[in-house]
Amino acid sequence: MRKIIVLLALIFSTSLFSQDYLLLEVNSEWNWKNKAKIDRIRNIPHQIAYLENQTPKFREKVRSVPLVILYKNGRPIMQWSADISFKLVIKKEEVLRAIAREEKKQ
Repeated sequence: MRKIIVLLALIFSTSLFSQDYLLLEVNSEWNWKNKAKIDRIRNIPHQIAYLENQTPKFREKVRSVPLVILYKNGRPIMQWSADISFKLVIKKEEVLRAIAREEKKQ
């Protein structure tokens, strides 16, 4: 029984991470000291971009920094943003929960 559960968990995790996921952190140069604290997740790259380097259309949509967006195959599926303290902490479980929710949709 234990072997079956381990096998199912292995298959589930392989299919879960076989998609192209990306965590993009957007922050301002002036707020860099408050960059988002994100738990590292194997097989999900974490990229960083400055708000000042983005298009005006994108900049006007951002209400607070740092902002973290989870993409799947180039399409945003989840977003986290800082509160009034300009600090953001994202746990591994939150990201995995968002991925699992997205996988259930399909």
